[in-house]
Amino acid sequence: MEGQIGYFRRNHFVPVPHVKTLAELNERVDGWDVADEERRLRSRTRTIGEAFAQEAPQLRPLPAEVFETGRWFTPRVDRFAQISVRSNKYSVPVRFIGRQLRVLLHANDLVVYDGRSVIAQHERHRCLLAPSGSPRPCPCARRSPDRTKPACTLPFARSAP
Repeated sequence: MEGQIGYFRRNHFVPVPHVKTLAELNERVDGWDVADEERRLRSRTRTIGEAFAQEAPQLRPLPAEVFETGRWFTPRVDRFAQISVRSNKYSVPVRFIGRQLRVLLHANDLVVYDGRSVIAQHERHRCLLAPSGSPRPCPCARRSPDRTKPACTLPFARSAP
């Protein structure tokens, strides 16, 4: 199995594919996966898809519960109707000022809850102290002169209105 993961990575992710969203990358991966089902390993008589079809009845079913991959936070809404999650500010409706809310942070977005109700959703900021809805580009898109770390937040935070 590990050898096939390496094969997939080397043949589909080198060089790194250029995509705009994670959803677009996932669509490509699904396509590559389907195409790989027709591939034969070395001198084997069956394709990968045929071998999987034979083994599939022996696999256990997936768990009924959904596995949550996000991380929960409980920030308090400040007087500017913003919450701070991982050093970034995100806006919420004004009526929640002073209240503590629940936030589910995923790799690409975050969802803000009041009880069980979703009250806000935002794309996740990629750098520290980026203001929510900022028209300016994130400073982390640039790299520092020595190319080892993002050219990050302090100058950007100081220039914020």
